[in-house]
Amino acid sequence: MQKLKLIGLMICCLVAGVITAKIFFITENPEFKVAQSRSHTLPSITVFNLASEAVNLSEDLSLDTINVIIIYTLGCNSCISKADTWSEIYSSTKDVVNFLGLAYSSDREAVRSFIRSSGLDFEHRLIDQHNANKIQINDWPTILGLDGNSNLLFKYEGGASTDSLISYLSYNI
Repeated sequence: MQKLKLIGLMICCLVAGVITAKIFFITENPEFKVAQSRSHTLPSITVFNLASEAVNLSEDLSLDTINVIIIYTLGCNSCISKADTWSEIYSSTKDVVNFLGLAYSSDREAVRSFIRSSGLDFEHRLIDQHNANKIQINDWPTILGLDGNSNLLFKYEGGASTDSLISYLSYNI
């Protein structure tokens, strides 16, 4: 009986991992279909800095390193609980990986407070619904990996996304 429970638990974990760690974009967005034909290139996305100024997301990307974009919302328990881990990953890889946080929020002060309390010392921007739809966010947090030409290297979503990021970086940097 105990062996049967263990097998059931393993199957649940496997299914949950497959569901939450999606690697590629879902291609229902017509704007993305055009971008997808160019090797999964990130579409043009406007974000806002914490001073309310509009910025094209591509301006924050490094041409020389892997770019990791962590998209989160302050109402997501998984996002809040993983912030310390994101900070540790950033601290150990900041010389070879460019990190950017995108908060799905309009409350700049709450985002600033979260950044300070979590020790997330990398650049953060705000993203709105329209631009978040271009990325096809289906779960929180969503973590994107891009090369210097905005080509998608990976997309991880949901609770297992941080573990998937750790695995990717440990094998590729």
